[in-house]
Amino acid sequence: MYSVQKLMEQDRSWRINFVNSLIGPKNLHVLLTRSPQGVVNAAIFNSGLHIGSSPPYVGFLLRPTSVPRHTYENLRHFPYATLNAVSRSFFEKAHATHAKLPPEESEASRFGLTLHIEPGEPLPYLAESPLTAQLRWVEEHLLTVNKTRLLVFAVQMVRVKAEPDPDGFVRLDALDLVAGSGCDAYWTLHFAGRLPIQHSP
Repeated sequence: MYSVQKLMEQDRSWRINFVNSLIGPKNLHVLLTRSPQGVVNAAIFNSGLHIGSSPPYVGFLLRPTSVPRHTYENLRHFPYATLNAVSRSFFEKAHATHAKLPPEESEASRFGLTLHIEPGEPLPYLAESPLTAQLRWVEEHLLTVNKTRLLVFAVQMVRVKAEPDPDGFVRLDALDLVAGSGCDAYWTLHFAGRLPIQHSP
C-alpha cells in the first residue's frame, strides 16, 4: 500500500512511472500544428478526451506552459490542428516526437512521418494514420491544481480507413491502433465485445 506521503518519498522517476501507470493505457494521437514560420510541429499525446458528439468536440490535456510548448504556442497563432491516431505500423516514429526540437525544425520531417494535405484544408495530416481529423481550437481551461490546461477542439472533418459498423461504431482494433501509458509503454488493442446499454427502469 502506498500513501501519498510514501509516494512523495520515492525517487521522482519511480513516482512518475508509478502514477502514470494507474489510469492504464490510453489511445495515442499525434497532433499537428503550424508555427508562425510555417513549420509543421508534430507531438504525441495520450490525453485525448471525448467532450461531446452533437456537435463533436474533443479535448487534450497539455502540461504546464512554464517551459516552451510548441503545440500551444502554435495554436495561439493559428487555431487549427490535425488529430492522427497512432497505429502499430508507425508507433516508433510517433514516439520520437517526444523529442524537444528547435521550433524551426519539423518533427514529422526529422523522424520520417509523411505529411499529406488536401486542397482547401488548413493543415496536413499523417498519411500513415488510419484515423485522422481536422480540429479547430475553441477554448482552454486552466487547472489550478497543477497549471495543466484542457484544450477543447471542434471536430471539422474525420477520415477513417475502415468502414464503421452500421450503427456508427468504429472498431479501433481493426485499425491496428496502439495505446500508451506513461511516456514509453505501448499496448495493442484487443476487442472484448459490446454489451447492451443499461437504461434506468
